[in-house]
Amino acid sequence: MYRRTSRADLARLGHVLAGLSYPAAKWQIIAHADHYGADSVSAAQLWSLPVGTYRDLAEIGVALGLLPAVRSGYRQQPGVQAAGVDRPRADEGARDA
Repeated sequence: MYRRTSRADLARLGHVLAGLSYPAAKWQIIAHADHYGADSVSAAQLWSLPVGTYRDLAEIGVALGLLPAVRSGYRQQPGVQAAGVDRPRADEGARDA
C-alpha cells in the first residue's frame, strides 16, 4: 500500500492531463484522461469534478480539494511597496499653480 498525498495526486493528474488545452469542460477533461489511459484513481477523481469549465490544472486541484481555494480580495504575493514608487500627489500640482 502506498501513501497518497494531495501533492502526489496533483502531480499524477498533471501527467494524465498533460497536453490538454484549457479552458476545458469536465467532459473534455475526462475524455483526455481516458485517451491518455488514466488509472482508476485518477479517473474516479476526475469523474467527481463538478460540471463546469476549468481554466487550468490549479483550478481542477481546487475543485477536487487538493489545493486551497484562493479567496477573492487577497493577494497571493505582495505588490510593489508604496515607498518604492515615486509619484507626485494629486494635491501638489494644484498648490504649485
